[in-house]
Amino acid sequence: MKLQYHSHQPIEMTPGKVVILQIENPSVNTELIQGLQGYNDCLRMIDDEYQELNLSKVMKWEGDLVLNPTKLDSYQTALDKMIVKNLSIQKRDRMNDLARGVFSEMQDSLFEFDLPLEVRYDESLLRLYKYAKIKYLTQVIRQPYGIIETDLKLHLELKDCQVLGYCNVANYLLPEQIQEFATLVEKTELAVLLVEFSEKRETLQQLKQDIYRIDRDFVDWHE
Repeated sequence: MKLQYHSHQPIEMTPGKVVILQIENPSVNTELIQGLQGYNDCLRMIDDEYQELNLSKVMKWEGDLVLNPTKLDSYQTALDKMIVKNLSIQKRDRMNDLARGVFSEMQDSLFEFDLPLEVRYDESLLRLYKYAKIKYLTQVIRQPYGIIETDLKLHLELKDCQVLGYCNVANYLLPEQIQEFATLVEKTELAVLLVEFSEKRETLQQLKQDIYRIDRDFVDWHE
């Protein structure tokens, strides 16, 4: 696949690879980020046959996860459904038996009152998981690498996109951590785009990934 920004050089999005887009022009950065958020139509995603794809269906734009860690929460319902869907029959039966026991105890407690009260278990494991409020380990997602790695693994489990996009990763991760992340991506079928608004070329040049650059004068570079 290729990500096309106006008439600039298309960015190759290959499964299992991390690609870096370095932007040195503020107006380009603003327009492109807003395009990734779905606020304008400056971007197109095309397949290898040059057929246009639905960008919002193919790509998940995660943005700056360190500044916006609650982004993970937006996938909570999908995560709960995925977990329940993959429960074994034995696990479902065991959890339902335990839940019925809890509701039976609750019903017994209601008999202490002279009121027409009842409580029933509706056999919904999904409702139980939502009530349990599954959370990510704090010590993991408070670390920049931890939250980005967790987000990648989440989308691998959900199987909800072909491309993941992040920004400002180089602000938080050391070059060796970005390389470690790229190695993790290599084991997947996801393509990853890192958008970096920076003129610090020497930092990004330490990396082994393909780097596309749009400089202050709107000129394209590819390293």
